Amino acid sequence: MTRCASLVCVFGALLAAFAYGQPIALSPCDLTAAEGRQEVDAQCGTLSVPLDRSTPDGETIDLHVAVVEALTEQPAPDPLVVIAGGPGEAATRFFVTVEAAFSRMLRARDIVLVDQRGTGKSAPLNCGDAADELFLSGAADPAALIDAGVACLGSLDHDPRFFTTSTAVADLEQVRIALGYDELNLYGVSYGTRVAQHYLRRFPARTRSVILDGVLPPGLALGPDVALGSQAALDALFERCEAEAYCRDEFPDLRRSFEALLERLQDAPVKLSFEHPRTGEPVDIVVDRWLVAGVVRLLVYSSQTASLLPFLIDAAYAGDYRGFATQALLVSEALEELAVGLNYAVVCTEDMPYAHPPDLDEQAETYMGTAFVEITTAVCQHWPRGVLDDDLRDPLASDKPVLTLSGELDPITPPAYARQAAAGFANAVEVVGRGQGHGMLMVGCVPRLMAEFVETAEPGSLDLECVDRIKPFPLFTSRMGPPP
Repeated sequence: MTRCASLVCVFGALLAAFAYGQPIALSPCDLTAAEGRQEVDAQCGTLSVPLDRSTPDGETIDLHVAVVEALTEQPAPDPLVVIAGGPGEAATRFFVTVEAAFSRMLRARDIVLVDQRGTGKSAPLNCGDAADELFLSGAADPAALIDAGVACLGSLDHDPRFFTTSTAVADLEQVRIALGYDELNLYGVSYGTRVAQHYLRRFPARTRSVILDGVLPPGLALGPDVALGSQAALDALFERCEAEAYCRDEFPDLRRSFEALLERLQDAPVKLSFEHPRTGEPVDIVVDRWLVAGVVRLLVYSSQTASLLPFLIDAAYAGDYRGFATQALLVSEALEELAVGLNYAVVCTEDMPYAHPPDLDEQAETYMGTAFVEITTAVCQHWPRGVLDDDLRDPLASDKPVLTLSGELDPITPPAYARQAAAGFANAVEVVGRGQGHGMLMVGCVPRLMAEFVETAEPGSLDLECVDRIKPFPLFTSRMGPPP
């Protein structure tokens, strides 16, 4: 059991022994990411939970739980729970990559990490080597990717019907009881905002405050509009380059260069042999239209990575494809640990069955085209519907303290989504980062604002003046970076 500053926690831990068996036994561990190049000290343990919660005496799976202990000897009784996105990213790995953003919170309170069932070390639903190509694709060969998604279903160790948001929220409550906490503060990013909101819906008395970063409203199906949102973010980048003299002078017709590049690679893909940017090992790679589209799709997620695109596009248009090939390898590594099976288990239960029919003619005009939604739709026709609470998609009303964070140019969860979700929040404050993309966690003064919000749980007391100083990252005009 983790440290606790109140008798309530002690009682909670004793209650756990009666309700769910013994509390979680924690022991020192190292949380890692980037193949061990990043590391965080924590206390780790496992909690056995029913695979099918309607049959509690049946098959069980183990949840991987970690507690990063506060620096003070007497931490606040209510920890922060960090909920990762995806769906498919493990909370433990995500936290390691963004640890610095939570350093202020760690001064006063523990941080609890639960690898959502199906991710990380919690009965992962991995699909093998198809994951990288699938999530990079804008898409590549649609038939091959559909076959890979269907084949993944037959390779899983557990029934994916029991790996959804509804079961994840029940798991988190069981973890809370087992660790002996009375209340939780929640931080959710991207898909993790759906999990956080549903936990608030299900267990309002156990929720002290909520931070939603890249907000997904409960009733919105994620997927059909991905290509349109990504195209809008790319268009904004082109417009910014045209508006800023240093970029316009260096790349006078960037939009047309990009369109011509895609057309050229559609007809004549390019084979490259070069050294891997991290390992130095020789690699062979084919740069085609869909590799470029996949890299662009992921780079526009953040202001920092999007700033590379003017230079990358111009270099590739001139015949130098090494920049796009290098980025493809790097983003592939970042996606290697994403549990694709969990992604399909959630999306095919909670999103695609409720998606509005997309306008394929409109999507065909985007750089991603229609393949993304067509592939997902085809794969989900083979995947079973999972456990879904009747109210998961209902509008959420709450008077709990809520902080919403949005990037102005977020290609997947734009600020309008946060405002839609916040319509039912009576005690909320909104932060929108100018020129920013998906996920505000590491941007400017946001880590400080989050720490102050969790400390006071009073949204109205936040001084948001610093948000006005947030600016997009300067655009690269060469390999050396932005101009002086």
